[in-house]
Amino acid sequence: MPTLLTPRSRIRPSVFAELQSHIDAFARTGGDLIGLHLGDTYLEPPQAARLGAVLEPHASDPALYRYGAVVGLASFREAIAEDLRRRNRAFPGLVAERNILIGAGATHALFCAAQAILQPGDDVLLAAPYWPLAHGIIVASGANPIEVPFSSRLYADRTLDAGEIFRAALTPATKAIYLITPNNPDGFILTAQMLASVAALAVERDLWVIADEAYADFTFGKPHVSIASMEGMHDRTITAYSFSKSHALAGLRIGYLAAPAEVVRVAQRVSTHTLFNVPVLMQYAATAALAAGPRWLERALLLYRHSLDAALQALRATGLRVETPDGGAYVFLDFGEVLAGRPLSLLLERAVARGVLLAPGSGFGEAYANHARLCFTSEPLPRLVEGISRLAVAMRDL
Repeated sequence: MPTLLTPRSRIRPSVFAELQSHIDAFARTGGDLIGLHLGDTYLEPPQAARLGAVLEPHASDPALYRYGAVVGLASFREAIAEDLRRRNRAFPGLVAERNILIGAGATHALFCAAQAILQPGDDVLLAAPYWPLAHGIIVASGANPIEVPFSSRLYADRTLDAGEIFRAALTPATKAIYLITPNNPDGFILTAQMLASVAALAVERDLWVIADEAYADFTFGKPHVSIASMEGMHDRTITAYSFSKSHALAGLRIGYLAAPAEVVRVAQRVSTHTLFNVPVLMQYAATAALAAGPRWLERALLLYRHSLDAALQALRATGLRVETPDGGAYVFLDFGEVLAGRPLSLLLERAVARGVLLAPGSGFGEAYANHARLCFTSEPLPRLVEGISRLAVAMRDL
């Protein structure tokens, strides 16, 4: 067969690939595996957004069974635009038909946007630790991700100049900065001052900023600020959101981004030639989720805060030193002292054998081989605490 030498061959495998054989072996025993690895939620979505409720008024709608508009439902895009205008001062002049791209999840929308603004030979500064798929999205465009230790440094010293951290990593080929706030995997929230510094650098060097704000609704006492609201950033920022995170609709694969019209126009062509249209039923469900109002989000935030507090207490009881996340759905754990030079895989394999699954840190950046990500929203609180108890046993097994 012809050789695979395209840039896409550099896309990394799943972060769980090395553990899959152990996961399969545990499953064959019929054991109960507590999954704290994926960024999911145990909560049901808003009642109005569940498929039974969505189908009831639309069951005879022929639009469900035909090709849909490639740009998405006009009513859905307007609902998104109105929600952004209402909740976030970064988007006062947002125009639904020009500035909103709907995707099959934020992953797909970000892929399309990256294809629109990046080309082979470009460098993208990737704030680390980072969401693993961000690396692959950049590589798929032919660009080069440049990992920049970022939120881990800011947790250690919040007085650091965020823009200067990126400035030190600039190359002549730098085209964009990719950042997440609240961050996945460590929950760090960039303050307005930090974002203003990054924005000033982006304007000075004429860079795109790709801002993943999937967890914007889940902050614990610290305000979320969009970098698109900073001076000079409206026409150079691509901001992504996900109904998987905001409304517990991960299985429906629906997300979107807000971006300059020129980016949306080109990214829409990429979307059309990869997906054609996002399923209409999923758009109806997401529209219903937005229409449900803030009460579901307020309840979810309260429950997630309880889960976080319980997780931190249980983790610290094991002797681990743990940063308190500013927001998001994760705790990023440093097992360096526990491992004492041994590979993380040794601990994670023992954790699987005890019935608990974490995400290996190597997927979140080259500097995090001793880390693992734990999602505190993926299981109900009793199972979350039980999972951490199993993790403690696996740590003692070492």
